[in-house]
Amino acid sequence: MIGLFGLWRRDAAAPADIAALTTRHPAGIAVESLALQGAGLGIAAHMHSRCLSRARQDDIAVFVSGEIFEAEKLDPQAKDAADLILRFYREDKLDRLAEANGQFAAALYDGGKHKLVLIADRLASVPLHYWSDDQGLVFATQLYTLLGEPRIPRRADPLGLAELFTLQRTIADHTPVQGVKALPAAHILQQDRNGISLRPYWHLHWRKPDFNRSEGAERLAAALRAALTRQSDGQDVGLLLSGGLDSRLVLAAADRKPLCWTTASFEDNPELALARTVAAGLHAQHRTVLVDPAETLAIQDETTRDGGGMFPASTSVAAFMPRVAQESSICLTGHGLDYTLRGYYLPSRFLRLGGSNTRLPMLAELPARPDAAYLFNRLRQGPPRSTIERIVRPARQADWFGGQVNALSNWLAPWLNSDEPVNAWDAFILAQVSKHYAFTSMAAVRGHTDLRIPAFDIDVLNVYLSMPPQWRVEATMTQQAMRLLSPEIARLPNANTGFRADLNSWAEIGALLGRAALRRLGLASRPQTPSDSHSAGSWQNLTALFREDPAHRAHFTAIRGRLDALSFGLFDTDALAACIDEHLDGHAKHTKLLRQLLTHDSWVRVFGIA
Repeated sequence: MIGLFGLWRRDAAAPADIAALTTRHPAGIAVESLALQGAGLGIAAHMHSRCLSRARQDDIAVFVSGEIFEAEKLDPQAKDAADLILRFYREDKLDRLAEANGQFAAALYDGGKHKLVLIADRLASVPLHYWSDDQGLVFATQLYTLLGEPRIPRRADPLGLAELFTLQRTIADHTPVQGVKALPAAHILQQDRNGISLRPYWHLHWRKPDFNRSEGAERLAAALRAALTRQSDGQDVGLLLSGGLDSRLVLAAADRKPLCWTTASFEDNPELALARTVAAGLHAQHRTVLVDPAETLAIQDETTRDGGGMFPASTSVAAFMPRVAQESSICLTGHGLDYTLRGYYLPSRFLRLGGSNTRLPMLAELPARPDAAYLFNRLRQGPPRSTIERIVRPARQADWFGGQVNALSNWLAPWLNSDEPVNAWDAFILAQVSKHYAFTSMAAVRGHTDLRIPAFDIDVLNVYLSMPPQWRVEATMTQQAMRLLSPEIARLPNANTGFRADLNSWAEIGALLGRAALRRLGLASRPQTPSDSHSAGSWQNLTALFREDPAHRAHFTAIRGRLDALSFGLFDTDALAACIDEHLDGHAKHTKLLRQLLTHDSWVRVFGIA
């Protein structure tokens, strides 16, 4: 899946030349376009893609990137997603897309009314970006495609950059390119002779459960099974399987087992061994892709292009996806199950002991009415606040931090002002999910195959939206659902802890603390790796990779030499240079900052940002 692109001209008689957008796609991508008087639509996808559709009737044309499952349940005559949207539009029923079960973005042009309609799904899981001036509007899923339009100034947006370096993502409709906006989740944009209008067709909200934890586990297990029945349809469906819990849930729920793929940096990796055991236990075929950590630098620019510079580029995923794409045209993933069903980003209590922090399955105490500043200062993303204050010029810090707080206040107000303001932490992710920094790996997957995310299936999401925050953060209901799906798989270790996946949360904390004590006493050791740049998990050790790999060191040295061109008047280049030096010399750990700087440098060069 690559996505949509197109334009609308104010003059309905003007030819719509979208060649500048069409040519912005890499080799091996199928591109289809429709040039009409006054507007043009296009869609780009992998040669083998099935996650696209188009429909045309009279003067109306629709292109859809993504899928709507079981469209016939919403309209018995609908053939696919594009046909469903065409029918809803003609019947003035686009608000019924609130019932649509899928991950998609759509573009519709009505020639009779000279109207362009852009649609984001309920979570904006397939992004759409747009730019407009007095001549018209240009849109595209990928920012790189959008900037093929020569009228768009390639200028960095200061607030967008502040958000990226602080939060590793942008907020609301912001992007790092000045004047370019992201279409909000669950919104319909209309551009006609009267201008642009935006309206929501669905609102993200949580409700009180009509079930207890045990009943909820049964509902969740059933919802996951139903989601996988829909999403594992096809002969060449794969699953990105780790040794953790989320992809394991997906595999256990699938009656038709997908081909499982696991990446690691060395053959004797313990997480790889566990993933193989999980696949074998559920009678699924398994493939392994080994990626040398040093190989990832070569695809930094390509991965930044695919992700638009909207978060730190996930080169570790992009490095193994070409091999996956050879056998799996569609990839399932457990993405999203951790921050929905297991409350991973909710504000939790931590136990500080022996120099380490252990997350407890308990919500943190919040003020009765937390505001955006409170939330901003407690989000667990990006480099430490002290590092950001060090690298940002003093004269720019008020706008840097104040602008982000104001943006969060405006965007998250419905949830911060609700009866359960703690849900604002989850809304920060789900109200524009394709912008969250964890989505970077999903952008890398879409660079090579189509993507299906069971966590966003409407049945699964409805169960989640009925789970109180405390249920989510303690995760017992999700563990119970795993036992119902596969008791044997639930008993296998969780690669992230090394202990049984169905172990009670408090017992797991006790086991973790006990193991930490044994390690401090020299009575237990960590798994051995071939080098410090490798890790015992799926990915490389970035902290060591940046320091020890000659190519990475040379690349950061080169970045150090062009900081003036990367600072845009926002950064203290001497402080940035000092952070690079400190990390490379082993005097400090600036991994998150350097990872963002690596992507920022690629974005400026590849996108031609002035």
